[in-house]
Amino acid sequence: MKNIAIIGAGLMTKPMVDYFIEGFGYRVTMLNRTLEKAQKIIGNRKLGKAIEWLNNDILDSVIKDADVVISMVPKPLHIHIAKSCLKHQKNMITSSYEIPELMALKDDVDKQGILILNELGEVPGMDHFGTQLLLDQIKKDGGRVISLNSYGSGIPAFESNNNPMGYKFSWDPRTVFVAAQTAGAYFDKGEKVSIPGDRLFEKFWFVDIDGLGSFETYPNKDVEKYMEPFGLGKDVSFYRGLLRYSGYCNTMSYMVSLGLFNSVDVHQLKNRSFREFTASLIGSTSLSNLEEDLAKFLKIKSNSDIIHRLKWLGLFDETLIPMDEGTNLDVLLNRMLEKMQYDEGEKDMIILHIEVIAEFENEKREKRMATMVVKGDPEGQTAMSRAVALPTAIAARLVVDGVINAKGLKIPPNLPELYKPALSELKTFGFEFSTHKTQLN
Repeated sequence: MKNIAIIGAGLMTKPMVDYFIEGFGYRVTMLNRTLEKAQKIIGNRKLGKAIEWLNNDILDSVIKDADVVISMVPKPLHIHIAKSCLKHQKNMITSSYEIPELMALKDDVDKQGILILNELGEVPGMDHFGTQLLLDQIKKDGGRVISLNSYGSGIPAFESNNNPMGYKFSWDPRTVFVAAQTAGAYFDKGEKVSIPGDRLFEKFWFVDIDGLGSFETYPNKDVEKYMEPFGLGKDVSFYRGLLRYSGYCNTMSYMVSLGLFNSVDVHQLKNRSFREFTASLIGSTSLSNLEEDLAKFLKIKSNSDIIHRLKWLGLFDETLIPMDEGTNLDVLLNRMLEKMQYDEGEKDMIILHIEVIAEFENEKREKRMATMVVKGDPEGQTAMSRAVALPTAIAARLVVDGVINAKGLKIPPNLPELYKPALSELKTFGFEFSTHKTQLN
């Protein structure tokens, strides 16, 4: 019987445990620093075991007995799991973007003959699958790629988009804000355009998706590493971005200007109100005309959307902050987590949309598209938890069952044999790309 080790017990892991135990009868050992979280996910299932991660010896013992290891911990901790996997020659799967610390292990990974496979979630992950699907079809038809745009999102479903922020949290909120400060880069006709992390939300535009509407998009990470694996030419336009409802990017941009994303500097907050905290962001000692003062600081009108959104969040309230100390981001998340959670009966939604413009014989051009829309189950699991967990779990099963035999440091774009069996199985869970094309002049 196969034994799957899952390190971490976050919001995205329960669908994995269900997949392996209920779907295939595999054993699952879940290791987590907070034992109660792992126990809650495992429940009373005989094939599951929850263990507290107290030290590296316990980590080693769990990995030593595993047939494959899935690391679902914060990115800085992946290195500890990777080193143990190297020691015990175990394959490792993650849903995370590649990080420099793992890439530095390349020679050791090759020497030990193991696989470390990253980027197996929603974005990154299934977006790669949709891109590979279109690129393979275009190559088969003798086409040449002119441009590639890939968009992804995790947002409230249309019927649950009922707050002025246009967003709710379906995954770790701190991860949202780490990603929101990561520099991005894309290619415009072969020229690289780099966007610093503190200006990410200034570089947004609208994208229209047939049947869904218009969304804001802003750059998501640096696309350069995907150019060669995807077989893209040097003169291609290539963009990967996230989708949000209208108004999101300007709101985030103003929050950056106010320093609300600062997660480093710790302030004394005891007996301070949210209004006093907000005044401190702009160096004001007066609370009487704070809304107007903040608008002047941002050089906007006092009736601007951001003022109303900050007011809706409660950052102008006289209520005392319920913590003795914390960073600006701690205070912001306190307000957001109270106001921006999914209520009972509400649904989240993932959208993946890939557009490729390709040129064929006789200079004929086509736009080929792949689109996936999945909503969460208000009585069960969120769309995002399944969209992250299932591709990761499926890839791990394909590895442990010997369907995928690759070695080394890999991501889906340089592991082309993965996407077809992965998409085939994802379809059975309701995750399927619809493809269509239009002729261009």
